[in-house]
Amino acid sequence: MSGAVRIDQELASIAYEILPERVTKEVRTRMRQLPSRLRGGGLAATYAFICARANDSKAELGQAYGLLADKIAQRLADQRILGKAGDTMTRQQCLRHLAEATPIEYARASAEIDALAIWLSRLSDALSDRSEDGGADAQG
Repeated sequence: MSGAVRIDQELASIAYEILPERVTKEVRTRMRQLPSRLRGGGLAATYAFICARANDSKAELGQAYGLLADKIAQRLADQRILGKAGDTMTRQQCLRHLAEATPIEYARASAEIDALAIWLSRLSDALSDRSEDGGADAQG
C-alpha cells in the first residue's frame, strides 16, 4: 500500500487537531457556522474574524480559533497556494498575502479552506458533548 494520503484525509486530520477532545455546544455551533461564514463573507474577512476571536473569546473557543488561524496559515503555506508566501506564515503574513493574492490564488485558497471548514463542521458534530443540550440534535 502506498504512503499517499487523500486530500480529505489530510483535512480531516487538520480539523481533528484543531478541535478539543470534548467539543462544547458553543464550539460546535461556531464550527458549524464556518462554511456559511466563508461563503458569505469571503476568506479574508472570515480569517480576520478568526484571528480576532482567537485573542478575545472564552478559553476553549479562543483556543480553537487560535489553532484554526494557525492551521489555515500553515495549510496555505504548505500547499503553496499564495504565490509570495514562504514555507511558513504567521497570522499577520497570511492576512497580508490574502489581501495581495491574485484572483486565482484567492479562489484556490478559498476552496481549500472551505473544504477544511466542512470537515470542522462534520467533526464538531461527531465530537460534541451532547450532555450540554440534553442529547438533542441541534439540526432538528
